Amino acid sequence: MKEKELRLALVCYGGISLAVYMHGITKEVLKLARASRLFHSNPDRTHREETRFEDLKGKIPDEVDSEEIYFDLLKAIGRTLDLRVVVDSIAGASAGGINGVILARALAHDLSIDHMRAAWIDEADVVRLTAPSHLAKPWSKFILHPFLWVAYRMPRFALSRDREIRTKLSIFLRSRWFKPPFDGQHFLGLLFDAMKAMRKPEHAGDRSSLLPVGHGLDLSVTLTDFFGYSRPIAINSPAVIKEREHSHLLRFRYTRWDDGTEVSDLGDDNLPALAFAARATSSFPGAFPPTQLKDLDAFVRERNETWPMRAQFLAANFLDYANLDQAPFRTSFLDGSVVDNKPFAPVVESIRNKPAYRNVDRRIVYIDPDPEPPPPPPGGEKPGFISTLKAALSDIPRNEPVYDDLAWVSRFNQSIKRMRSVLDAARPEIVRLVSIVTREEPITADFENTIRRWRDAANGVAAREAHYAYQVYARLKMAELVENLGRQLKLVCGIDMASPLAPAVPPALAHWLEQEGARLPDGAIPLAGGREPGDKRPAWIRFLGAYDIDFRRRRLSFLIRGLNRLYGQLDTPVLAGVTSEQLDTLKAQFYKPLHQLRRYASGDLDGLPMAKAMRELIEGTDAASFPIDAVMRRLAEGLNLPAVDAYIDGVLAEVVRGNWSAALHRELIVHYVGFAFWDVLTFPIAEWRDIEEHEEVRVDRISPEDAVSLSGGGATVLQGIAFGHFGGFFSRPHRENDYLWGRLHGAERMIDIVYDAARREHAADSIDILAVKRAVFRAILATEAKYLTSVSAQLDALAEKAELLNR
Repeated sequence: MKEKELRLALVCYGGISLAVYMHGITKEVLKLARASRLFHSNPDRTHREETRFEDLKGKIPDEVDSEEIYFDLLKAIGRTLDLRVVVDSIAGASAGGINGVILARALAHDLSIDHMRAAWIDEADVVRLTAPSHLAKPWSKFILHPFLWVAYRMPRFALSRDREIRTKLSIFLRSRWFKPPFDGQHFLGLLFDAMKAMRKPEHAGDRSSLLPVGHGLDLSVTLTDFFGYSRPIAINSPAVIKEREHSHLLRFRYTRWDDGTEVSDLGDDNLPALAFAARATSSFPGAFPPTQLKDLDAFVRERNETWPMRAQFLAANFLDYANLDQAPFRTSFLDGSVVDNKPFAPVVESIRNKPAYRNVDRRIVYIDPDPEPPPPPPGGEKPGFISTLKAALSDIPRNEPVYDDLAWVSRFNQSIKRMRSVLDAARPEIVRLVSIVTREEPITADFENTIRRWRDAANGVAAREAHYAYQVYARLKMAELVENLGRQLKLVCGIDMASPLAPAVPPALAHWLEQEGARLPDGAIPLAGGREPGDKRPAWIRFLGAYDIDFRRRRLSFLIRGLNRLYGQLDTPVLAGVTSEQLDTLKAQFYKPLHQLRRYASGDLDGLPMAKAMRELIEGTDAASFPIDAVMRRLAEGLNLPAVDAYIDGVLAEVVRGNWSAALHRELIVHYVGFAFWDVLTFPIAEWRDIEEHEEVRVDRISPEDAVSLSGGGATVLQGIAFGHFGGFFSRPHRENDYLWGRLHGAERMIDIVYDAARREHAADSIDILAVKRAVFRAILATEAKYLTSVSAQLDALAEKAELLNR
């Protein structure tokens, strides 16, 4: 059966009190990810159709409703397409940053978020957010009462006719002036407590996660550094200038490796950092005071909490400050939306570095709670004094378009199309060259040895056929490998930028290359024919054989892509006798070393014997005595890349021995042996070098304008947009309304996106998508009726509308 991953990269805009709407949406993203994890919890795909949601729902830590609908939808799609939903990147600003942090933590560690409903609806209130000492008393600024009385009766303040809004708006406006009214440390405590209360399912293991094995999750949260920090830039004259940078990103990650180990910045041991990220990114100017890192340290001391990952957090997120000798504890951070309200750039960067293991439908999904209407054409008049200041200081920066980032997506998609066309055009030539290799190295009874000889000979044929182009390829590959090795040595040995050993690594590595004779000579490279015994080959080829992780990674990805291509051709005469189960078996065998190679390439080797041994080697050494020979020898032993080659050779040899289809055998050899030719062709093209998938990136939006099954088109249904998006802070019914619509809109758009991914593979023909939406609306409304008591009449009306949906 054909496999596909629906990979979601989520971008959460700022929205002030519309945070509660975004919480409803991210809740549905989490529920869809949970449903996908449950559906794929049975590794035997042939029996998944028999799996019942009822038997699995005990593994969900939250109240269950829409998960069952998503589960059944994936099950229906699963009759012809094995579709897995994975969230692998999240970026958020301001209110979106808070929701991004909570969602990332829940995804990484399979944690509950149901309690967040009460946190948002009860605590996101102007009176609760304001420090008691700052609240207006009945007689405070009494002179404002007559003005408020008049304002409440003006048509533009129609919302303030609600008694709760009038009362709280009066308190807010009469509270202290010229100082932020909201209590920053109180808000930090609310965020910390809410994240601490996130719990695992009752029967989940300590390392339960909604991320599949081998997948990583990146979280990026935008901040604004009020004072900014200087960044040196080299130019011609003067040699160096310094530019002030105000935009700052906090980055967190989670990775779950196939040996059961995990690397996480989103766990309990880093809770203070997560709470700080949420607090800092939402420090809306004028409402919350700026925050500082020393406020966080004070909070941890006052609460008598622990923060085991403090040093790692500071090193990972404030390295620029340390390198420039600027203390991050002295600066103050404001709302991330001041300079980056639409943080597409971090997820675009993440996509570049996140390969998929199967065919992939990759989406950037952005949440825009209040899309900006198209501006009217200029009328020729000049803006006034106040409107100019407001636009320059707030409106224009916050609404700066993300054209450049979305333009990158368009360019990436064009590059993918070009790469696919080049691959299709090059395939006949690759097949021809592979046939030359197999003729020159005839097959023998020792199939493993035959495939090894083919693999080695292909490198020689590639060098011979490519002529001078191979010289470019070899030099680029060597340069990149040396650069990557320098980075990996520091990571594996635990050498950070502040270590006195950091400057010693590059020259030590360069000296070792010279000593080993592995540096490429100037001029023409003497090319090997691929038939020499291992110890007779040039030193640079032996060096590649011992350390070139990325070549093996690219080759395995190319091989898996070739297998993915065959799923759509299983009903053709050419592949008669080949089954999807055979393809599944082969891919499972290839994934194991691919996971291992990707871990090696990332440098994330904590916990492996290799890392421990290498750190022991450098313990107590200085720059002058850095033991590069012993370190490189231990690294080669730990990587053991020839064993990876031998393993794949053995898998392919089993296909030959097992009398599998000759067509399948031929495809495997073309992609495995032929990769040497493909790599020479594409590696010099930088934008293609690390593209491990050949699918385009699509962009989807979630907003009130895009989910119209219940609300229809036209005016927004959200009420928190009042008072410049502060409206939700003044009314519980407004917050309940917006949270409810967030869930309904999030569910509808998640179904739309899943359905679209399935439809592109012709796996949704028999699905009644309106029936699916009716079911999910029914489930959500039934759950929320127990909690949203202020909007009960609206719940009843929406339930009736849902039942009539296109019947």
